[in-house]
Amino acid sequence: MKKKNGIYLVIGIVGIALALSARFLLQDYLSDSQSGAMIGIGAGLFGYGIAKWCVGLWGAKNPDLIKINEIEEKDERNQLIRSKAQAISGEILHWLLMAGAWVCIFFDAPLWTVLTLVGAFLLKTILDFILMAYYQHKM
Repeated sequence: MKKKNGIYLVIGIVGIALALSARFLLQDYLSDSQSGAMIGIGAGLFGYGIAKWCVGLWGAKNPDLIKINEIEEKDERNQLIRSKAQAISGEILHWLLMAGAWVCIFFDAPLWTVLTLVGAFLLKTILDFILMAYYQHKM
């Protein structure tokens, strides 16, 4: 566990080094979008690595709580609750996309904005049908 925890710390350090080097050292050699992407990736790696490292340290001090958490994650009832919550949140976001498209139409936004929102709405609708068919055959 100690070796795995150390890897997360290294990921965090590499992430902050990437972000700082993009901001200060490579600023003259990169475009703004490249620099922004590197800073974003570095910040993401830093956040992920440090968070996982802290959880690993906490888990080493509290192994009984980690074991309880793993049991709760695998519990069928909790999995069903999580799946239902994800389905409802997906449905809400689905209709918020359409509401956003109507708002864009109302405020005379560029056509590409409206079409992007409608396209995302249609993509989610198609994915719903494909996944329903898949799970009907599977179950």
